[in-house]
Amino acid sequence: MMDGKKIKYVYATKEIKAGEQLEVEIYPEFTRKRAEEIPEEGRRKKDRQAQRNLNEKNSRKQCERVIEENFGDGDMWATFTYSAEYTPASMKVAKSHMQNYIRRLNYQRKKRGLPNARYVYVTEQGEKGRWHHHIVLDGDMDMDTVESLWTYGKRNQVRRLQKDENGLVGMAKYVSKPKGKGKDSEEGKYQKIWTPSKNLKKPDKHKNHYKTKQSHVDKMVNGTLPVQEHLNKWYASEGYEYTESEIRYNKWNGQYYIYARMRKRQEEKGGKKR
Repeated sequence: MMDGKKIKYVYATKEIKAGEQLEVEIYPEFTRKRAEEIPEEGRRKKDRQAQRNLNEKNSRKQCERVIEENFGDGDMWATFTYSAEYTPASMKVAKSHMQNYIRRLNYQRKKRGLPNARYVYVTEQGEKGRWHHHIVLDGDMDMDTVESLWTYGKRNQVRRLQKDENGLVGMAKYVSKPKGKGKDSEEGKYQKIWTPSKNLKKPDKHKNHYKTKQSHVDKMVNGTLPVQEHLNKWYASEGYEYTESEIRYNKWNGQYYIYARMRKRQEEKGGKKR
């Protein structure tokens, strides 16, 4: 259908800004009339496993974006483990341990005149049944106190965050990575794997239909218009530099989807990038 130009699509350009990061998603949008022209196999209801995979992928993306928006150099990343005698019996119990920890943390912060902690945590049960938590939190307190308040295990790690050329993307991907099936996993049921505090800022999202047309997508697919060149036209003036991109083909609707990542250009100071 695409080759024959029988169907025209309206392409949307979604912009997600989180901290110094800009993600651009370019994808086709269909009117109800046009959607009816997609082959039946393309319109059929997703099976349960496919829907779970999509939910998990979107959840991981949102976790990464929230971390990029709210945390930076000097904040903390900790991993808390369990001693054998404190091993939780379920995901519910493990999460209650983390909530108890956060209450103790906020109590100590209040005594020091600090507001409640900003955090994102993930509770994980490995394939061998071992539980642990990853938590990213603000760096207002000293690391010794942050670690001492976890009382369920001793083999813990607490470190200060330091951004690299990709910001905190690497750490965020590790924290939100797909989890193995532990003993407490529920087959057939999707479960959100990360928990944010209520005092975090949300990434900024906008969508438009004028920055990318189908003609632009056709040229990016056949290589006559580099993705980087198309993005620089719109975002270089805002201080963003191209990082990476990918083009995917959807066999059900015969259209292409483009994803790209950009970052704020570092300011020049004293002849060196800051």
